Amino acid sequence: MRNESLLKTIVERAYVERLDAWQLAAVRIKHWLTEQQKGLLKDKDISRLDVDGHRIKDAARTLAKLTEKTEDDPQLTITTTEDVEDQIRDIVGIKVLCKSPRDQSMMFAALRDPEQLGSFELIEWKDYTDPPKASGYRACHVTLRIPSDQGAPVFAEIQVKTRLQDAWSELTHEDMYKPGAAMKPSKLHGEFARAMANMLATVDDMADTLAVELTALTNPEPVVEIDELREQDSGIDVRVRATGPKYALAVDGSGRQGLIPAFAIRRLSSQKGTIKVNDFIHLDDRLRASVEEDSKGLYYIPLELPEH
Repeated sequence: MRNESLLKTIVERAYVERLDAWQLAAVRIKHWLTEQQKGLLKDKDISRLDVDGHRIKDAARTLAKLTEKTEDDPQLTITTTEDVEDQIRDIVGIKVLCKSPRDQSMMFAALRDPEQLGSFELIEWKDYTDPPKASGYRACHVTLRIPSDQGAPVFAEIQVKTRLQDAWSELTHEDMYKPGAAMKPSKLHGEFARAMANMLATVDDMADTLAVELTALTNPEPVVEIDELREQDSGIDVRVRATGPKYALAVDGSGRQGLIPAFAIRRLSSQKGTIKVNDFIHLDDRLRASVEEDSKGLYYIPLELPEH
């Protein structure tokens, strides 16, 4: 009982002495993650990665985990606030939500890249996606050590999840599986939770496949050079009915609709890298375009950009 009381006092002191440092570190990491998000996605859909706030672990949870550790290892001694942080390295936690597994993999790789980390230090990482935990839990975890102006560096855990992996945690009450939980899941609960995790993982994989297919659809490789198309004078007149960052939709005189892909606009603009189609093609623009058709769809390849 005396040891438990002493441990509680040390944890309480850690939260008094270090809370400001933890919160400042969390804000710093969130800012850094937001910059990573912009750099990784550039002109792409920024919502593919979402820095979903931060949390400071409840002191009671920290105490429970430390108590369990000391019970499992009688040689473990906790006497200082530094000991508390060294044993519980996820007091500061931040979550990054991703649209699909490919975005999760991209972010997970960036968090382990020394060139991206700067003054942050990679301590450890765990990939719970392949294989997942026995409960069905899937996520990627990265533990970093963050320099602090408030004394000792701060440990922080970043969890990288797809939105469906995060939804699984909410739907199945993931806390029930954590050490020291007040309630234990029944066998039926566990079976349902694993089944749900597998189904949601299948949907994630389908979303990845769909995203790849849509990218191929809206950014196909050119079959014929633009200059050759101009020389052939085989174009038709089309009118733009809708436009966006990745493609435009146009219609010809007979009512047939086709996509204007980004690669054709980029080549006509003489720009390199990612472009936004709607920076060059506007609603109701009339264009002279060549027609390309394959098993994936009908494409209009503009021979000139409109003058605005």
